[in-house]
Amino acid sequence: MKAMLARKIAENTARHASAVQEVEIDLGKSYEKIPVELIEPNPYQPRRTFPAEELQSLAESIKASGLAQPISVRKVDGRYQIIAGERRWRAHQMLKLTHIEALVCPVTDDEMAILALAENVDREDLCDYEIGRAIRQVEHLFPSRTNLAESLGKDRKDMYRYLAFFDLPQCVIDRLEINPRVMGRAGAEKLKACLDKFGDRDSLETVLMQGWTEMEEGRLEQSKLPTFIEVALRNGSQAAQARPTETELRRAGKKVGGVKRSANSLVVTLKTTAFSDAQQSKLIAFVEQLVEEGG
Repeated sequence: MKAMLARKIAENTARHASAVQEVEIDLGKSYEKIPVELIEPNPYQPRRTFPAEELQSLAESIKASGLAQPISVRKVDGRYQIIAGERRWRAHQMLKLTHIEALVCPVTDDEMAILALAENVDREDLCDYEIGRAIRQVEHLFPSRTNLAESLGKDRKDMYRYLAFFDLPQCVIDRLEINPRVMGRAGAEKLKACLDKFGDRDSLETVLMQGWTEMEEGRLEQSKLPTFIEVALRNGSQAAQARPTETELRRAGKKVGGVKRSANSLVVTLKTTAFSDAQQSKLIAFVEQLVEEGG
């Protein structure tokens, strides 16, 4: 596995000079045209976001010139999982095409994880969290993190920064799954050290989430999040209490509003474009009824 990863990473680096992004696999593969509806994403895919404008551009290219290169898949229980080519598959879905050209390859779970990492580890458009996620998925295949770092051609300390994301609380991981670019590996390492320092404080998660929301909305730099947490906790959370707590409301990963709570008010803000007139009328009627009922 180690030799396979090293070989695939070397091949992948060379291929980045060309327009084609694909892992070459010669494991008894066969060429087929597969129903798009029977295909599922690679469970080891490190990429968490697929920009709509990029998919639209790819879809237009496929519509005009056809699919330049088939995707790679493996067969699992009568369905297919993508090894490489998820963007092409998503573009076919946008075009409402029923079938896609594919190379069917018999690979194991471990090989799937390694191939996904080899295909993506050097991609400049992947963020630190996505790369760290891919590294973590193959970590169990190596006897030590030192061996893994050597196979990836990365400095061991730098690789630990990528893995620092996964020592953070689940509430942070959940937010990173939605917005993976909000924090880099250096920020994750500093945040981990801060949380280790104050890990026994009851109000830590509340303060952390307040600071995280500030960071997501551009009011706080990621490098200053540990300082925000430290100041809030050392001052008996006075700094955090001075700010209203806010909860984001999201639909399909996109923010459509929020709820702000303070000592004297509860403010719900919703984007009118995200709700139909009927939904808005229903919401107003519900709030009026709630007010009439009182306490």
